[in-house]
Amino acid sequence: MKVIDTDLLSVQEARILLEEAYHSRENLLEVDKKTRAYLLGKIKKYYDENLEKLTKLAFDETNYGKSEDELRLAKFYLDNLDEELRDYPQIFDVVERGHNKEVALAKGVSLIFIAPYLSTLTSFQAIYLATRAANPVIIVSDSRCKQTVTKMVKDIIKIEDELYYPKGSLSILEYGSKLGERTLYESDKVSFIVENILSDNKREIKNENAQVFEAEVGNNIVFIDKSCDVDKASYEVINSKAFNNGLLPGVEQSIVVEENVYEKTVESFKKHGAYFLSKDEHVELEKIIYDKDHKVRKELIGRTVKEIADIAGIKVDDDTKILVVTKPYVSETSPYSKEKYNPIVSLYIENDWLNACEKCVELILNDKKGQSLSIYSNDSYVIEQFIEKKPVSRVLVNSPTGLGSVGIGTNLPISFSLSTKKIDGSNQTSLSPNHFMKFREIGICDRDDINSFLNKKEIEKDKNLFSKVLNSLNKDY
Repeated sequence: MKVIDTDLLSVQEARILLEEAYHSRENLLEVDKKTRAYLLGKIKKYYDENLEKLTKLAFDETNYGKSEDELRLAKFYLDNLDEELRDYPQIFDVVERGHNKEVALAKGVSLIFIAPYLSTLTSFQAIYLATRAANPVIIVSDSRCKQTVTKMVKDIIKIEDELYYPKGSLSILEYGSKLGERTLYESDKVSFIVENILSDNKREIKNENAQVFEAEVGNNIVFIDKSCDVDKASYEVINSKAFNNGLLPGVEQSIVVEENVYEKTVESFKKHGAYFLSKDEHVELEKIIYDKDHKVRKELIGRTVKEIADIAGIKVDDDTKILVVTKPYVSETSPYSKEKYNPIVSLYIENDWLNACEKCVELILNDKKGQSLSIYSNDSYVIEQFIEKKPVSRVLVNSPTGLGSVGIGTNLPISFSLSTKKIDGSNQTSLSPNHFMKFREIGICDRDDINSFLNKKEIEKDKNLFSKVLNSLNKDY
């Protein structure tokens, strides 16, 4: 019998990938802009031509979400990609921020963890943005979607090889193990880490040399105010929550409704495909979806409402889109008050917007994963109070959190990895091209010479020196 030490193989592979990625950095900087743009076009074309096959493979492997929804989302991203990136700098571009000037530089080796939902889309976005910034990238896939992501990465590596692109610029950890992953994320060769992982699987990443972007679905809240268009709010929230069977970053988890419009909201929710669970039904459902530690059972993530209801013995119509659990208060022990990976929302009723405001804060702080909050309202004062006082990364106005947070129908960046925290050098909590670059301030004496300040005789200087330096930095790399 042949015994394979997976941990040893994984650690060895991780070390090789790190060495190759680290040594490819300088070679990547020598690739001219035209060649890099040509490669990006080839990667985009590959993803576009293989979208249906890849999303189907991912669904067959994970059984999470809906392949047709990921396909629709991916097509939206590809259609808008060029326009989306137009305002972002590329490496060696000079950026003006007020009176300051900065140069955009490659950040270095990027380590990307891929979650088992929207796996092909998040892989494409990370690879595309890292390549655009001339960063080597190492992919670590969740075991549940590993075959699909590995195929995708190897296909793109083949495209790079055909263009004689530097070896080690893209790779994937094939022998997965906790020790191998730790070898990667603790390495001082890594500069940037995207931790796109289910919350129950989060690593304790400690790396003083790397910035960490902690992506998650989030415990996101919607407040329905008495002044809003209730039918619009109900339709958008239900369809956003149902999209990909509840697996969108920023997706709705809890709804807080003002008492004056509660009955109207319930009626509208039912009209648009919501089923309200009785107390006995949601207690029974909780036993099935979650284990004794209140962790979601992985095999029931991203299932349809009908599948979940059938398993729990609950009879719902075939066209039911979401399940609603009405709760009187927020509970630290109830999984319904936290991040959920199914088309299930909890609903809370409050007397007025002030009490609703407190309820939203309570929900946000319940598991510290409140990245997005949406308010449906036509009262400018109430909207202002929610924007100013809620401890979240983003507030959406008259837009669902799920679809709105990923940039559909809003001015937010189109992104499928969202965080609750900003990292140094970027003011965005949606993964963007700027996360893959570092920005260095440039200071050149273009006013009075320092010698004048020191009462020394002023020396002759080149008045156009600043412009010359900036022009040389803006080189065709």
